[in-house]
Amino acid sequence: MGHLGLTPQSIYQFGTYAVRAKEEEEAEILMRNARLLQDAGCFSIVLEKIPASLGKEVAAMLKIPVIGIGAGGGVDGQVLVMHDMLGITRNFSPRFLRRYLNLYNEISDATKNYIKDVKDRDFPNEKEQY
Repeated sequence: MGHLGLTPQSIYQFGTYAVRAKEEEEAEILMRNARLLQDAGCFSIVLEKIPASLGKEVAAMLKIPVIGIGAGGGVDGQVLVMHDMLGITRNFSPRFLRRYLNLYNEISDATKNYIKDVKDRDFPNEKEQY
């Protein structure tokens, strides 16, 4: 599976988490690389944090599925990172992220309760031991 646009594993190369391929030159490179990935045998490509119009254009150009994460609705499928979607993370809010839950506070509260119970020697109790 190919991955184009913002690639967080290469953030030090880009130097920022900004939208990729907004300028014509970088968009042309992305389109060329998408074709090369398809020709190299990729079964699918993820496009991350690129303009929606470019995502739609790449999806129309390729024969393989194009999955978007911040690439608009004109691609073949969508992905969201589960931790972001469920609100486990809270200091990360790109425009494409829709939180379906806010688990951060619940997880934080549960963790605090666990720590308290361990420190108070309430966990494990007699029923929770073998």
